[in-house]
Amino acid sequence: MQVVEALSADDWEVVTSDAFVPLTCAAFERDFRGRIEFERFETPDGHLMVSHVTTDGLAVDRTARQAARANSDDIHLTFTLGGAGVIRQDGHVARVAAGAVSTYATDRSYQLDYTAPGQRQILLQVSKRGLGLPVDLVERSCARILVDAGEAAEVLRSAIAETRGAADGEAAAGETLRDLVATTIRSSVLGTRTLPSTRGGMLATVRGFMRGHLHDAGLDVARIAEAHFVSRRYLYELFEPFAETPGEHLRRLRLQRALGLLSDPELTIAEVAGRTGFADPTTFTRAFHREFGMLPSDARDRDAGDGRVSRAATSSGSR
Repeated sequence: MQVVEALSADDWEVVTSDAFVPLTCAAFERDFRGRIEFERFETPDGHLMVSHVTTDGLAVDRTARQAARANSDDIHLTFTLGGAGVIRQDGHVARVAAGAVSTYATDRSYQLDYTAPGQRQILLQVSKRGLGLPVDLVERSCARILVDAGEAAEVLRSAIAETRGAADGEAAAGETLRDLVATTIRSSVLGTRTLPSTRGGMLATVRGFMRGHLHDAGLDVARIAEAHFVSRRYLYELFEPFAETPGEHLRRLRLQRALGLLSDPELTIAEVAGRTGFADPTTFTRAFHREFGMLPSDARDRDAGDGRVSRAATSSGSR
């Protein structure tokens, strides 16, 4: 992963031209600072760039002249993590804030008003044709600017976090991200849940489904396979890289979530068990001990020792 920083608008124009596409700074804060961490992935259909961007606030133009010189058909899909802004392209305008996902094309002019403080974005740059989607569908997404694909977008964002710093822009990771970008766009434009086409994309989607349903005590391998229109055998094959079965992976996710919930002194151990899909506190306690080598109450006492007030420490007899 490469890291570049800019201490002025002039520096930022150079930095963004190298990392993304040529841009012109239209406005910026007096003490402007900008930072980009970016990683390039080669895929069977081209390249994909993932960039983590932090700025103090600025506005930039991708002018018509700059767009006319574009030698690619790339789009940007952006997760807004902090700050607010406005994106304009082809007469379309969208306001974005933390939590928003957006798309726009780089082979046409656009304007980004990110002058609000605290700007943080994750930006993916990928070829329209490389997505394997009908180009008109991608253009419809860019015309909307805002992407509405909650589940697919969350899976993509999780995959970005997990592939961050992948060795030498690992090709398999790039292929998975490209597939998940396509799935996110397709789900948003068509207004329906769609599934990835690659094994990596499907694995990421299944794991996202598991994380979203950890509270469901009835969730099992059969239901997971049915929800994704695959066989149980295929599901087991997906998890071979983890050297564990889908059921074992689900249990590990439940216990990791439980470990985090135990730091909340307002939740009883029975409530933690229920929120992570365990039928009863006894079953939960046994599984927790096998995974972490300690009881849930031990984990809670440890948190209390770190300076957090734990209700369990004063009323463990009732739990």
